[in-house]
Amino acid sequence: MKICLINNLYPPHARGGAEQVVYKTVQGLLEAGHEVVVITTVPEGPHVWREGRLTIYRVAPKNLFFYTNAHQHRFLTRALWHLLDMFHFPLARRVAEILRQEKPEVAHTHNLMGVSFLAPRIIRRLGIRHLHTVHDVQLVEPSGIILKAKENNWRYRGLPTRAYTAIMRRLMGSPDVVISPSQFLLDFYEKRQFFANSKRVVLRNPVTLVKEQGTGNREQGDALQFLYLGQIEEHKGLLFLVNVFRSIGNDKAVLHVVGTGSQLERVKQLALGMNTIIVHGKMEREKLPELFAQADVLIVPSLCYENSPTVIFEAFSFGVPVLASRVEGVAELIREGENGLTFETGNAASLKEKLIWCVEQRENLLAMSKKTAQSLDGLSERDYIERLQGLYQLSI
Repeated sequence: MKICLINNLYPPHARGGAEQVVYKTVQGLLEAGHEVVVITTVPEGPHVWREGRLTIYRVAPKNLFFYTNAHQHRFLTRALWHLLDMFHFPLARRVAEILRQEKPEVAHTHNLMGVSFLAPRIIRRLGIRHLHTVHDVQLVEPSGIILKAKENNWRYRGLPTRAYTAIMRRLMGSPDVVISPSQFLLDFYEKRQFFANSKRVVLRNPVTLVKEQGTGNREQGDALQFLYLGQIEEHKGLLFLVNVFRSIGNDKAVLHVVGTGSQLERVKQLALGMNTIIVHGKMEREKLPELFAQADVLIVPSLCYENSPTVIFEAFSFGVPVLASRVEGVAELIREGENGLTFETGNAASLKEKLIWCVEQRENLLAMSKKTAQSLDGLSERDYIERLQGLYQLSI
């Protein structure tokens, strides 16, 4: 079968879990004997790369700025960028040319922001079977971010947002199959009348990082090793986490911060002079297994809606329990007291209480870590690809 995957970013251009999911999907489909075409974007220098049964088209959209640089621009500039992106006719024509040339049997779209939201309409007109995976709330909120504490504000429920939602609903239409890694996100879009005629399926993200033979085991030193791994942005809750962690003043707990983003320098300033907060910055993925192998707890302190963070599955694969904000998609993954703990989103007292519990109840925490691998049932890369192939066949 020939399958085309479309996502706004593809490694080495990546900033979140969605790109790793797409990459793993491509690798799994190739191993299963399929021919794969990838359509993605780059800031400049469009080119086509072919090797064996894989072809990657990297297109360079002409817009006010590249997708990943949105945080550097003001609100009105971003709003104009989104308008141009939604109806990016030149880019849509390029996508149509590729699809006509490659003639895939199935088109599987992921994050389309930056690729043109006209792509689903093109796929329908060409008579190609269409699957779409939702990764966040960007079809309702252009930033893809809805802060939990402000979810009922005018910002998310006012006329501009309702108008944007109506346009997105029309542009996306009803793909043959819509996949979500969480029940929360399917319900979120169903409530807003998206994908009315689509078959809707919950399919958890595959594990994109697994413990390999020979990876070091956790050293049980005096200090408990907490780990934050992800984007260093305010909505991810890292600044909130660092401030709470500073307040516990306990030399038996160390917080490791790994990632990059617009708030990296602020985090470094907050951690200045604190030997219990270590800011590693960006780290190559090949170094992450050793990092997880030394971690006792992964912390996911998000202040916004989350779908199904890939980093949680990565932690589970290493037997690392998760301390997470009680946001919808995340809460689906945590079995309280078995593979992790949750705290009230944005509540400093609630987080502090759980951090102290981890430090003082270390034996219970270590017992919990032995159960976390059970959370991976049905989430191996092989299982994910087998399920996906079944959905591809179903759509045909």
